[in-house]
Amino acid sequence: KTVKQRLAETLLYLEESFGTNDDNSLKIQLSREELAGMIGTATESCIRLLSELNKKELITITGKKITILQKNKLKSIS
Repeated sequence: KTVKQRLAETLLYLEESFGTNDDNSLKIQLSREELAGMIGTATESCIRLLSELNKKELITITGKKITILQKNKLKSIS
């Protein structure tokens, strides 16, 4: 799988495993470095891909909080 596919899959997995807060953000908050480690890529690549998903309005990022907006599109990427 590509890095983008692994990132999408990991975000969906984190939501499934840990759930979401009242504001729909992921309950678990990971640093960009930790997330990059989970998907096996450089931190810079992870940040770039998160920004790309944010621009496409599939997710929103507020500080360390990540909110999945379009689960189906993320599933199709993964």
